[in-house]
Amino acid sequence: MAMAAYLSRMARFHASQQNTVRTFSSSSSSSPFSSFRDLKSAIKSEKDPLKVAKLFESSLSIPTFRRYRPLFTLSVHKLSRSKRFDLVDRILTNSITTSPAPQLSSEGFWLRIAMLYSQAGMVDNALQAFDKMLQQQNFTVTEKSLCGVLSVMLDNKIYHDNDKFQQTFEAFVKKTSVSPGVKSFNLMLKAHCKAGRLDEAHALIAKMESEANLQPNIDSYNILLGSNLHIKKRSEFDMVVKKIHEKGLEHNLTTYNHRITRYCKSKECVRARKLLDEMIAKGVEPNSFTYCAIIFAFCKVGDLESARKILEKMVSDGYVKAPSFGYMMLMKHMVEEGEFDGGLEICKDIIQKKWVPPFKATGLLVDGLVKDSKADEAKEIVEKVKRQLRGSAVESWGKIEADLPI
Repeated sequence: MAMAAYLSRMARFHASQQNTVRTFSSSSSSSPFSSFRDLKSAIKSEKDPLKVAKLFESSLSIPTFRRYRPLFTLSVHKLSRSKRFDLVDRILTNSITTSPAPQLSSEGFWLRIAMLYSQAGMVDNALQAFDKMLQQQNFTVTEKSLCGVLSVMLDNKIYHDNDKFQQTFEAFVKKTSVSPGVKSFNLMLKAHCKAGRLDEAHALIAKMESEANLQPNIDSYNILLGSNLHIKKRSEFDMVVKKIHEKGLEHNLTTYNHRITRYCKSKECVRARKLLDEMIAKGVEPNSFTYCAIIFAFCKVGDLESARKILEKMVSDGYVKAPSFGYMMLMKHMVEEGEFDGGLEICKDIIQKKWVPPFKATGLLVDGLVKDSKADEAKEIVEKVKRQLRGSAVESWGKIEADLPI
């Protein structure tokens, strides 16, 4: 049965691939490219902005091209990086004028156009795209568009101008009669927090509950946690955590990472480790940041054994692939504290994983091993490091090796 299901899936896959080729071929009789792959390669490799624009425009009649959003993003990126905003406007305007009626009636289509303008930093054009959207007949506008408008403002850092941000928000709500939901308010919260207006952010939380009859979610409070963490307002941070508990909201990964970071920054490493255990017990999977923050905190207070145990836990838990940063950070602190045996073991792990250990820490390790009458181990490390090196790293290591006592 399993083999039959597999063969059936493969048959459907090949059929879809053949259909894509037929669609490309039938829609691109005048195209110089024999396949969609060739077209993608041409746009990716082209450096002349005008040629990128022409490739884009000549491909708009190909359904496969229109559906492949990464090429839209790439084309806009190439043109905006070249400061050819006129060409960005040209290709996106052509995308609109050549689109079939059903597509022009899609809210998602206009959102993508607006976000592409936003990506290029063309805020006015992005907002005009929403205005054009509202001119379409039989069109239903949802909160997604309001979130899109706010995202354009956020992504282009217009949140510093609170009056303009607020006016744009209110004008869109008035034009569309869209009722702002929690997602919209959360974007407003981000704007206040990024601009350092924490009092307004807290007032907005209260407004959500009292005027809009909305309940802030865990994302709302995570925004406040992140902002208080950034400006080191620990008492305010703890008050937000208390509010989360009072509301009975479940922590997610972001909540735990913010709280763990807060404990790590105040050197409360044991509390941070307990939070790690708590989140795992509650089914919230840590990421590499979670573990590395605690490893770094233990290293900073000189508890290298606890740091090593967290590194081992990260490996044994299996939630993430342990990053090189965790190993190298621990090795650095071990050799700086004179724990050369432990540093040697971590260095061997680094080399075994095909990473290059930090040069300065490796130099300290080799020097320490020689002083501890372990010259053979020191020489072995040096030889293994050299085999890992490529390019300019060979010369950089050579300068360090020249001063080593071996």
